[in-house]
Amino acid sequence: MSRFDTARWAVVEELGDGRWRLSLRDEADDELGAFGLGVEGAWDPDVEPHVGFVLVQLGLTLRGARPWREDELGDQRAAVLPPG
Repeated sequence: MSRFDTARWAVVEELGDGRWRLSLRDEADDELGAFGLGVEGAWDPDVEPHVGFVLVQLGLTLRGARPWREDELGDQRAAVLPPG
């Protein structure tokens, strides 16, 4: 069993200076884990593909054809499907 089996959301926040942080959250929006991303630049086109690659490495996939949306805090948020 993976610690990300209950992951339902991927949330990416910009930390400034082109740095980004990915967190995985459960249905209650509690953080299950977080990762600093080793890529700098704009969300699209630089960061979004990198986040997708990291999620695949963790066994998670994005839900939907256009999964990313900006949430109420200005972070990028997408629903994920747990490891199957």
